[in-house]
Formats: sequence, C-alpha cells, structure tokens
Amino acid sequence: MSSSDATTSVPPCSMTVAGFIAPAETDILAGVQDDITAALGGNVNQSLTTPQGQLAMSETAIIGDCNDQLLALFNGFDPRNAIGRMQDALGYIYFMTRNQGEGRADFEARREATVEANSSGTNASILGALLNLPDVNDAYVVDNPTDTDTTIGGVTVPARRIFISVSGGAANEIGLAILQKKNPCSGTSGAASVTVQDPNAAYGGNGPTYTFNYQVASDTPIYLAVTIASSSSVPSTALSEIQTAVMAAFNGSDGGSRARIGAELFASRFYAGIAALGDWARIVEITIGTAAAPTGFTTQLTIGQRPVISAEYITLNLV
Repeated sequence: MSSSDATTSVPPCSMTVAGFIAPAETDILAGVQDDITAALGGNVNQSLTTPQGQLAMSETAIIGDCNDQLLALFNGFDPRNAIGRMQDALGYIYFMTRNQGEGRADFEARREATVEANSSGTNASILGALLNLPDVNDAYVVDNPTDTDTTIGGVTVPARRIFISVSGGAANEIGLAILQKKNPCSGTSGAASVTVQDPNAAYGGNGPTYTFNYQVASDTPIYLAVTIASSSSVPSTALSEIQTAVMAAFNGSDGGSRARIGAELFASRFYAGIAALGDWARIVEITIGTAAAPTGFTTQLTIGQRPVISAEYITLNLV
C-alpha cells in the first residue's frame, strides 16, 4: 500500500475478469487538466494551445504510452497474441527455441505441435515430434484407415498405413521420432526408409530394430507474376521491394502463416504486403503457379511437396 498522500484526477488502470483495462486517453487528458487547474488555484485556461495545455498533452502522452506498454505486456502472456521475446519465453516452457527466420504465426503453430508431441499414438503426436527436430523445415502426417489404397492430398496412401512427409532433418532422428510416437503395429509408407534401434534403457543397449518408411518432401518452386499500373511514381527499386514483400508473406515473417507442405496457395495472400509498399504499388493482377509465367490465381501442392520461393521466381510487369 502506498504511503503517499498525493491525489490525482487521472483515472487509474484496473484489473478485471476481462484482464488489464486502461482508461481512454481523453479521460486521462481531462484528469491531467483537472490536476493542473487544482495545482494553480483554479480558473485555468484549458485550451490545449496554452503552455499548461501543452504540458497536459505531454503528460497524457507519457501516461498513455506507459499504459500501452503494460497492455502489451499483459497481452504477451497469451500465446495467441505473444510476439518477440514474450513468445520466446512461452516457447521455452516447452524447451523450444526459435528457428532462424520463422515468424510469429509459424512459431505459435510449432508450439502447438510441440504440445501435441507430448502425447503418443496420434498423427499429431508424430507431426509435433517431427517439427521439433533440428533442421526439419516442415512435415505432414496422415493415415489411411481404410482397407483400400486411397488418394489423399494428391498422394496414394496404401491401406492401413500412415503417410509421413518430411522436409529436412536427419534420417535417424526422423526414424526415432516415428518409433517413439506411433502406435505399435501401424505400418508406414513413403519412398524413403530408415532403420532404427529402440533406445529404451530397459533393453540394456540391445533393443529391437524397426524399419520405417517416409517421404522426403520435394522442394517445389512457386512462381509469382505481379502486374502493377505503370506511372512515374514507380521507383527503380520496385521489383526488389515487391520480391522482399512477397517472400516475407510466403515465409510468414509478415506475421501471417507461411506456405506449408500440401498447401493450397492463393495469389491474394500477397496483395496486402505489396499494396503496403506505397501509393505507387497499384496492383492490377497477381498470378501464381509451379511453372514460370504462371496464369492461375491459386495453386495446389500435394502432401509430398514443400513450396519454396526465391527472388528470381517473382517477376514484375508494368501496364
């Protein structure tokens, strides 16, 4: 409890069932003006163009900024809102560290998968364990519970098998992740195979070995053709700026979700980042595809494909 006898007309912040609530800055300003009026004995000109008005606005800005920082801090405890160091701290609860270049949305998706990896016997368990392996870029896990071979996500999955698609990572670590998370007696499928020994200490170093199949996801280039209106305001750096904006959206470093294995990619995903470059970026059309000079507005990958992009895959047309 404060020992100060000081009083103020500035409304306080409060903690409610809805969380941290900060007063509106208009109410803060009114309170600051009342404090100044009381300090100067009353009958003070409240105009914001006066010296006391300027002081009131400055003090209001300071209090408002402090409240904003507190609000950001409290929001940072929520995984749905956390960014930067606060998000890193939440991830570290699960012994996660940020991979170089992942954005906020991608880190949260990986954190959720890591939580699922604490379970076993489900597709999400295997997926979470794979995504938490060093050097794994992405993964996809699906099973075919039927008695016939079935096409799932553009890939034929044999009957009663789990299809595991992985980009990056060491084969032995992938095999151990599968061993530790899948149900016993459930078969796996994919063009690659790895044999691993059960590391359980109960076997005394003489554990049984198992061979698992999985698919090494093929890196599939994604091409974008951006068309904007020609004008004298279009800078000479337009192409490089657009390439940077597109890659930020593609990789999720703009705060949105990144392109994943088996995803359907939309050209519209890249509109906001390009439009934000300036008034000169008047978009006429964006097309996307898996071949140069794309003509479509969407492109669908199989669950055996991982989308990748590079600056040279992004072209600019002026009309």
